[in-house]
Amino acid sequence: MIEFASQIVTKKLNYHHQTDIIQKHSSHSLPIRRKVFWTDSKTVLAWINSNHRRYRQFVACRIGEILSKSNPEEWRYVPSGLNVADDGTKWRNRPNLKPDGRWFRGPEFPRSSEEQWPLQADAELTEEEIRPCHIHINDKQEEIIDVGRFSKYERLWQTVAYIYRFVDNSHRKRTKQQLLTSHLSSEELARAENAIWRLTQQSAFPEEMVQLKKTQQGHRSKLDRTSRIYKLSPFIDEHGVIRMDTRIAGAIFVPYDTKFPIILPKGHRLTNLIVDWYHRRYLHGNRETVTNEVRQRFYVPCLRALVRNVANSCMSCRVSKAKPSCPREAPLPEARLSPFIRPFTLMGLDYFGPIMVKVGRSLVKRWVALFTCLTIRAVHLEVVHSLSSEACKMAIRRFLVRRGSPLEIRSDNGTNCLGASRELQQ
Repeated sequence: MIEFASQIVTKKLNYHHQTDIIQKHSSHSLPIRRKVFWTDSKTVLAWINSNHRRYRQFVACRIGEILSKSNPEEWRYVPSGLNVADDGTKWRNRPNLKPDGRWFRGPEFPRSSEEQWPLQADAELTEEEIRPCHIHINDKQEEIIDVGRFSKYERLWQTVAYIYRFVDNSHRKRTKQQLLTSHLSSEELARAENAIWRLTQQSAFPEEMVQLKKTQQGHRSKLDRTSRIYKLSPFIDEHGVIRMDTRIAGAIFVPYDTKFPIILPKGHRLTNLIVDWYHRRYLHGNRETVTNEVRQRFYVPCLRALVRNVANSCMSCRVSKAKPSCPREAPLPEARLSPFIRPFTLMGLDYFGPIMVKVGRSLVKRWVALFTCLTIRAVHLEVVHSLSSEACKMAIRRFLVRRGSPLEIRSDNGTNCLGASRELQQ
């Protein structure tokens, strides 16, 4: 049995979509073995028989809903002359609104054999609703120079300069000209610098580079608003380097690099090497000094944070700013914490000197015995004539006469103190 599922078919896609294709027939018991859908739009047939993901969102969603409940083989083409839906809009005379007219009964060809149906027309493909796809073949370029192999910017700079000299000498050798063997000139270094910046920007901003080149050639091409450098008003200079346009372009006594700073990508290895070079060039100075000097020539996003990270990772700065780690002090002895005792009950003994003392016309050495109270830190001084045990005992005797007898005396392992202690114990 053939079901004529859609009698009113229009060229608009939203009318072609049938939300219910009558898969469930609860009102009758007729067996349905086949479904056929008719449309008078060859464009819709082309959309149904092609990959709907190629088209824009509206068309893709509608075609996807249609294909979720029908197959492309079930759709056929009906000419406009046989389309009953056109009688309501495309008619010169009034439509036949009688009960036996085709407005209510439908067309005649579905009731006849399939050989008498309209022939299947060729679908007409259009590119109006195709989803745009922008592909830049030469945009994403691999980095020719592996910047990660270099630990200092000046090494990278000189290496690229020598590479250009090698290329120039190869051409000179072919033309039998004098080869360049002296030190690198300022022109060669400037050429190497421009090449380093240009290659880095090509790998970091590939789409922006293509659009800016088109703008430079006179085409109307603007940067996408989602670009990272859209708000910087970028442009390409004569060396192919992306620079930032500023408001001080009319300043006469300002260098060109300051008026139009070079844009460097955030987080790139080259950016870190340049900031590290400025950090070492200004003798590991203040962070604001390095930030100011970098801004005279480059524009780097989040520059202060990068300068801080470079300074924190600098080994020279870490060594010069390192502070010694003091060990934890030992607990105080009981003699230092004894309360309610008179001064010099618990004391310590030590010497300092020698001190040159004039006796008559000569200078002799003298030492001073330092008696310290361990509880209140009072000090008593006694002059000692030598480092012998006898001199130490005499100093202790003079101390006892003046301050009284102590309970405990602490001293170092000096021979005079050990000898005096031994004799006093005897």
